[in-house]
Amino acid sequence: MNYREMRARLIASYGNFLFFPDDPEVPKLIETRAFTHLVMEDGEIRVYAHPTMKEDLEEIEENYEIVYGEPNLKEEYFVSPNTRIRNLTSKYKNGERILQKAMRKPFPEEVEIIINLGQIIQRAMGEFFSELRIGMKAREIKALLECSLLREGAEGFLYPTIVAIGKDSRKMFPKEEDVKLEEGSILLVDASPMLQGYPLNFSRVILTEERREWIDALHKINEMYDKMASMVKSGTSCTFLDSIIREVYDFPHYSVIPAGGFYMPYAPSSCVLEENMVFTVVPSIYLEEGVIKVKRNVLVEKDSMKFLD
Repeated sequence: MNYREMRARLIASYGNFLFFPDDPEVPKLIETRAFTHLVMEDGEIRVYAHPTMKEDLEEIEENYEIVYGEPNLKEEYFVSPNTRIRNLTSKYKNGERILQKAMRKPFPEEVEIIINLGQIIQRAMGEFFSELRIGMKAREIKALLECSLLREGAEGFLYPTIVAIGKDSRKMFPKEEDVKLEEGSILLVDASPMLQGYPLNFSRVILTEERREWIDALHKINEMYDKMASMVKSGTSCTFLDSIIREVYDFPHYSVIPAGGFYMPYAPSSCVLEENMVFTVVPSIYLEEGVIKVKRNVLVEKDSMKFLD
């Protein structure tokens, strides 16, 4: 039984569940999207598909029953929060609480995929920095960043990539794609590359001028990461972790969000870090000229932590 089947059977143990192929949880449950319905009912898992999908399903690793036809959905099913419920003809319930329990953190096999994605980010950023030039428009920089990530092995993006220059970087959703990168600007890049269905979200800032306030802000964030590296391990409270991160600035959002498409941890919250949890740290210092934000991804180990990017 591989890790996907283990996850699916864990979900099934909580009740009848229904997934559709476009759900972001699907890569954690079955190795293909060539189906119409993934049904977990009475402890059994069935894959429903059109006969034209047979070739894709012949060699799947998971030991699921495959039915070439339409399911008879008479029961009430839990569905993912990502399900487009307006298209459902069967009865349904919100399955978010079940997913919070069953997808709290990755299995070791999934950790390896996420580590590989972190290495892709590191290689791609080296390539990106070497090709970035003053005078490029934000849309050109976005294309360069995404191309670098895809060349190094990323398979897509969970969210639209953000590239923002100057004060536009303070906005939640910057739109000024025709702005050119000039000397004396703060450049923010924020991307969410994916590998085998598992995403990591990261951001970096590029300072085009050595202004004391900007450099001090960046040093403050880097010093926080150094401090965090010596304190974070399995058993660390999220409240304590949040207090370390917020030493840099009182920003208006979570300091920690789960990574890899999993459901824990968040900070601030009452959670406690566990081995193999992965999370994104989101420190931000808002300046008049733009935001200094350096999101990094972390793997929790038993007695330590590892930066993934």
